[in-house]
Amino acid sequence: MSAILPFRGEPMNVLTILRSVEELLYEVISWLLFYPRTLWMTLTRPLQTMHYSDQEQRDKPEKQYLETLSPPLFLVLSILLSHGLELALGFKVQHGTSEIGRVITGNEQALLAFRALLYSLYALIFASLALGLTGKRLDRESLRTPFFAQCYLAGAYAILISMGTACIRYPNVWGVAAGVAILLLTTVWYIAVEMVWLRKECGRYPFAAALIALGGYGTGSAIAFGLGAIIVWG
Repeated sequence: MSAILPFRGEPMNVLTILRSVEELLYEVISWLLFYPRTLWMTLTRPLQTMHYSDQEQRDKPEKQYLETLSPPLFLVLSILLSHGLELALGFKVQHGTSEIGRVITGNEQALLAFRALLYSLYALIFASLALGLTGKRLDRESLRTPFFAQCYLAGAYAILISMGTACIRYPNVWGVAAGVAILLLTTVWYIAVEMVWLRKECGRYPFAAALIALGGYGTGSAIAFGLGAIIVWG
């Protein structure tokens, strides 16, 4: 009997694998629809999209984000698409000179994880600011909702910055001009959305909200550029 049992379990194992592949295929192919939809919603209705994320956090896990991609997944896919754009245009990744820089830039997975970490810093900073300004306790539970909402903005910011950078790297005057315009407009858009979000979430006056938004963005950028410099130049 013991010799027969493995064979009896084999069809069930194969069926389980097939079902897992089926779910994976459906999940991945659905990204082709839901990624551009999520990106469009974030760019055209950023505050409503962030509010949508806040509401979804109150649902059961299996019922969350049925109409869009989840915010962290949206951010990660934006990083993947940005890297894919670099490869498609033939741009080479600048390899680091330090030991840790060579490890990160010499491995695709490590490089993508590092870039995702850099962009998620913006989400972490603004989510922490919102909790502090509203007097809420900072813990893993309270941070989750604003962080997820901020990941939508960080994902859109990442893909637009990548597009602008790609234009600048083209040896063409018009490409450089277009790239600079994209970078400037994206930065203004991001800070403006954060300013309005801080006004609504934290009850701050416009001038105070603008200063906080600029400070949060400046802090995130300083950390990101600092870490990038360490990785590239050591």
